Amino acid sequence: MKLIDPRRLLGRVFPIVQWSRSYDTQSAVGDLIAGVTVALTLIPQSIAYASLAGFEPQYGLYASLMGGFTYALMGTCPQINIGPTALLSLLTFTYTSGTNSDFAVLICFVGGIVQLIAGIAQLGFLVEFVSLPVVSGFTSAAAITIASSQIKGLLGLRFSAESFTTTWRGVFQHIYETRLPDTLLSLACCIVLMGMKVLKDIRVKGMQDKKSRGSAVIIQKCLWFAGVGRNAVVVVLAAVLAFFVHQDKNEPLILTGNITPGLPMPQLPPFYTSVGNTTYTTGAMFAHLGSGLLVVPLVGIISNVAIAKAFGIIVLLTLALLTPYFYFIPRAALAAVIVCAVLHMVDITIMKKLWATSRLDIIPLVGTFVCCLALGIELGLICGVGIDVVLLLYYHSRPPLRVQFVDDGNLPPHYAIHPVGGLHFAGAERVRSQLISLRNTKITNTRLEALTVITDDNVPTIPRDPVANGTIAVGNGNNVGNGNNVGNTDNFVGNGTGGAERGRSANILVIYCDALYRMDYTFLQSIKMLVTEWSRSGQVIWCNTRPAIKEQLDSVLHEPVYCDSDLRRFLIGISVVDEQQTITDTPL
Repeated sequence: MKLIDPRRLLGRVFPIVQWSRSYDTQSAVGDLIAGVTVALTLIPQSIAYASLAGFEPQYGLYASLMGGFTYALMGTCPQINIGPTALLSLLTFTYTSGTNSDFAVLICFVGGIVQLIAGIAQLGFLVEFVSLPVVSGFTSAAAITIASSQIKGLLGLRFSAESFTTTWRGVFQHIYETRLPDTLLSLACCIVLMGMKVLKDIRVKGMQDKKSRGSAVIIQKCLWFAGVGRNAVVVVLAAVLAFFVHQDKNEPLILTGNITPGLPMPQLPPFYTSVGNTTYTTGAMFAHLGSGLLVVPLVGIISNVAIAKAFGIIVLLTLALLTPYFYFIPRAALAAVIVCAVLHMVDITIMKKLWATSRLDIIPLVGTFVCCLALGIELGLICGVGIDVVLLLYYHSRPPLRVQFVDDGNLPPHYAIHPVGGLHFAGAERVRSQLISLRNTKITNTRLEALTVITDDNVPTIPRDPVANGTIAVGNGNNVGNGNNVGNTDNFVGNGTGGAERGRSANILVIYCDALYRMDYTFLQSIKMLVTEWSRSGQVIWCNTRPAIKEQLDSVLHEPVYCDSDLRRFLIGISVVDEQQTITDTPL
């Protein structure tokens, strides 16, 4: 048994042990600049996200602090920042509204345990079942829900609301209570935030000129720094304005209020608490949080989260020294920060891309978006995944098949199909009924959705029906089908020539299995029924069958007929009887 090297194990659990050996002054200066930059962005956002979650502003700073320090010790990517996000803050409010901070601490603790277990068990593949249209619809709806929740802050309204619909109902019911100072301040903050956002993308002229290069670089960095730190600039300016217009009795602006300074004592999460006159035990707290114990960590995995090293030190200084000055931060300014931070999450361009590439994927996109707004983002995500599952089953119920009637004078008349991929239970009955319809049916009367007729003139003839969908590919002549005509309703039936005019029929079905890799149990049972019905007046031949498929067929069929060599010689050697005669030489 190979012994585990303790030093290697320690380095894998705590990567800081490895990268700290090569950490130098240049890296420290870069991290310091990055930490200051991130702090200017995320500290105002963290305060705003705490209010979005329904708690005092210091809880947003607590969440920003601990994630950064933990990741600095155990993280592997140095270019990440971790902290609260608008989406998780909204979910926290959804499940902890009307309670206290103990419920938020508990749901974060349980969410971390769930994510840890998922990581150890390698369950990341489950996220692959959430398609990009569902994620896009979910994040867009979440962004609109978050922005809508801040409307009351932008207008200076005071009412309780927990969802998208109740928020807008409350806005219309209290619209006459709009406070003009808060509205004007929030509008000004939004304009400044959106305007400063483009500063970091401005390219200063003269970067190539050696004489003016130094000043151009300084101006470029100043513009970039102003654009990145726009949240801090707006919050500070709004707080200064509120300080000068503040009055003890009649406040013109709704302010954040007192914030508890310092750090709380490290301790285990609370497993019992009291809200008013009600005492919650551990079971009662878990029952109240309900599905949030799984939804919050799941959304945390799906959503993108940001993180850094020096950021945590700045948050510590903020909690220790600056919290008394947060009293004058207007709630309208925090609401503007949140709205401008989530607007980019609304993905409009994906509609154009889906329309050009896969229009059917618009269904889960729109379905997820509407369900998230109407039912809540957690139920909307479940509905979106459900729509995806239904579409996936729909695709499986229509497996692609290449169907041909071969009568070229070289081979005896027969039907040939080319199943591709896997055949599953959803499409079992459809495939069986389509193939049974070929038995004892003349080509001129065949109503199959798409059938290539290969005649002795080597001209493919298509019977009366147009191609209805993409489940069966039309052949291009000599061998396998060509999918160019799939889904094209312009390929209508002509009179036909060759074999189609002669009205020939065939009682041999050749199934090419070279591209078939799996059949489930339900489909195998359907195949057994197909062979039983077809063999009453014909014969089923399995050609180029893989060993795994042979093993599956041998388990349900009695002496199936395989052909892995010269098909022409094999077919000629078979006695083909007339249309009405029953074939008895294929044992079932």
